[in-house]
Amino acid sequence: MGQLLETLRPVASKRSIHPTPPWGFFDLDAHEYVLNTPFAPRPWKNILWNGRYNAQPTQHSGGISYYRYNDGTIVLLNWTGEKYFYLLNTQTGECFCPSVSPMGHKDFDFYEHRVGLRTSTTTIEQYGLRVVLIHSVDASQPREYYEVVVLNRGGDTTTWRVVFFTDLHLRPEKSEYSLLDRFEAKTSQQGHRLILNNRNVRNGTHAAFLECTQAFDGAAFNREDFTGIYGSLNRPDAVLEGWPTAHTPVESPILAGYVDCPLQPGQSESLLFTLGLPDKPGIALDALPVVRFSDVAYTKATQNERLEELYGRLDVQTPDATFNLYVNTWIKHQLHYCAYWNRGWGKGFRDGNQDAWAYTLLDPERAREMILDCLPYQFADGRTVRSWGPINRKPYNDGGTWLIFATHAYLAESGDLTTLDHIAPFFESEETGTLYEHLCRVIDYLWENRGDRGLCLMPYGDWNDRLTGIGKDGKGQSVWTSMALVASLHRMEEIAQLAGKKDEAYRFSKQAAELTELVRKEAWNGQWFSRAFTDDGTPVGAPTCDEGSIYLLPQAWSILAGITTDEQIPQLIEAVETNLQTVHGFRLLTPPYQDLDERIGLLSATQPGRLENGGNYCHGTMFMAYALCLAEQRDKALTVLKDMLPNNPDNPLAVSRQEPYSLTNSYCAPESGDLSGRSHFSWRTGTAGWAFRTAIEGIMGVKAGIGGLEIRGELPHPDWKQASLKRTMRGKVLQIEWEKTGTASRLLNGVPVDDTPLNPDEWPTTENILQITF
Repeated sequence: MGQLLETLRPVASKRSIHPTPPWGFFDLDAHEYVLNTPFAPRPWKNILWNGRYNAQPTQHSGGISYYRYNDGTIVLLNWTGEKYFYLLNTQTGECFCPSVSPMGHKDFDFYEHRVGLRTSTTTIEQYGLRVVLIHSVDASQPREYYEVVVLNRGGDTTTWRVVFFTDLHLRPEKSEYSLLDRFEAKTSQQGHRLILNNRNVRNGTHAAFLECTQAFDGAAFNREDFTGIYGSLNRPDAVLEGWPTAHTPVESPILAGYVDCPLQPGQSESLLFTLGLPDKPGIALDALPVVRFSDVAYTKATQNERLEELYGRLDVQTPDATFNLYVNTWIKHQLHYCAYWNRGWGKGFRDGNQDAWAYTLLDPERAREMILDCLPYQFADGRTVRSWGPINRKPYNDGGTWLIFATHAYLAESGDLTTLDHIAPFFESEETGTLYEHLCRVIDYLWENRGDRGLCLMPYGDWNDRLTGIGKDGKGQSVWTSMALVASLHRMEEIAQLAGKKDEAYRFSKQAAELTELVRKEAWNGQWFSRAFTDDGTPVGAPTCDEGSIYLLPQAWSILAGITTDEQIPQLIEAVETNLQTVHGFRLLTPPYQDLDERIGLLSATQPGRLENGGNYCHGTMFMAYALCLAEQRDKALTVLKDMLPNNPDNPLAVSRQEPYSLTNSYCAPESGDLSGRSHFSWRTGTAGWAFRTAIEGIMGVKAGIGGLEIRGELPHPDWKQASLKRTMRGKVLQIEWEKTGTASRLLNGVPVDDTPLNPDEWPTTENILQITF
């Protein structure tokens, strides 16, 4: 642990800093965000995870944490987020928390909180003590680690007590016994480990342990023992009045323990606290070996090596430092999280496939796993569940279209046609089918379930979860789902050609053409595309509507699906920019609904200007940004992408309150009044995947198609004179270099080539370079 003392106060060079005043800066070399005050506009969350375990610390607490099994069920270790360290000088009584909360000190000699890709690190100095706290999660086990270094910077020998506290949940969901849980607690491993188990869960999955490399000098398992009857977490009796000498029956489960550290002047002590759950049923927690510092060092090195290799597969360098920062690190990292945790809890069919579609750019093998993971949740008739873990059966009709998008992207990236023959069951059915058959069932279901206008029925929402009233009587139709079906049919045509099914390819092509004409005929209202038609045939998202007269999605997807005519595109984009654009992205609709309208559904009950009711839904903003790229307006798309980022100077962090290193789900629109610009939840959003694809495929113009890598010959912004993009595909690397010289040329490894797609299977070497001048 000696090396930790050398980095107690990391220093970033000016050249490696990307500032976000007044809160802190990005340390580009360390791939960290540095917060130089604990009082950001709100607690800013990091997420530390492996494939099964998820911890969400902020600068003010260790955050919630939980474990997810393969079927999507969750074991909550901590739901309140209450995980705190307390530092007590046993001689003077001086006490503080490195996380500031819950004791609430406001003046420190030094404070710094670093948000990293695999760690959260707090460094603080108070009362002559320097503390470094490094929080991480194991590479595979359901464990989180807290490396603590305390250094006595005062002139006297003193003893500092290091106290760790965590609230526990450990209650089975929807259990008839949940109000009568029986907990048992014990100490094991010669005082190094504290264990608490919920006896009502017989297989032992709802148990937790806390351990330390130094044996605990005291422990507590019931909240009241720690806080005292009249105390609280900001003034706990166990810390300030004296540790309890006896344990009471556990009614409110916690794990808390302390270690005393006598320190001479200049002396330091290093401790490792491990908090975790059993990784499978039946594990005896008291038999596990105590975790060592070397174990944590190994797991962090393993994770860092993995991230360096994974994120290094694709890299962009442009004259725009902000674009480079987010695309190369933070959008990529957020997408990586979504690729393993979907939206953080259960698993969504739509969500998982959208993330898989984007994640093929980084890790096609993981994308394949995500696609196949969804197949058993498709009904035999082609419908899909909305999500599982637990099952959500509400009849959203769009789920299958995203399966087609993801599969097409995976095939283009990998060339792996054998996956189309993968056999998987259908949901609640004895019938099975190949992946290709699952895809065909999607098309057949949507094609056969259309209304009197020939558009897809909308029994309960579509991509917009809250648009639930359109087809409550079984007749409402979704223009957007119809557009998504057109886009899916085009992809299915290519997939069928690859699979050697020419007759089906022809059928898909014919259906796409037919549905395109129907959408143009039924949904174009003369100014833009309507969003839907209610059960009684009333258009939604049309100029005749007093509320919700224009929606963003059908305008974006008319371009994404190739439905808009060349004559309509300028008019449509002008309508979007005039009616829906704000300084931080596009509204999802306008004017927002003011009161509940049963024909619209839950969306109209949402506060005006927030979320789906006219908020700046960033996911939808990225749909439009990608559409602008297809409309040959890549410079506008770049501006839209940057407007949506959390460091947008026109929507400063003090207003948005958004973590500067994470994309948000949405911002409040001006119609929300004083909340305008405020962000909603971060991290768990499909915005990351669409932003990543928009940046690489749309703005940079490098797209994997079925025929190979399609590469634009010019840069998106007129001021960009040169740029580069590193692209890994099928085990080979292509370094693309653009330079504006006034003369057009392309050289692949020095040999002239034309602008047809480049098939990586034909690239001559493992490392290749494509030089483009324009």
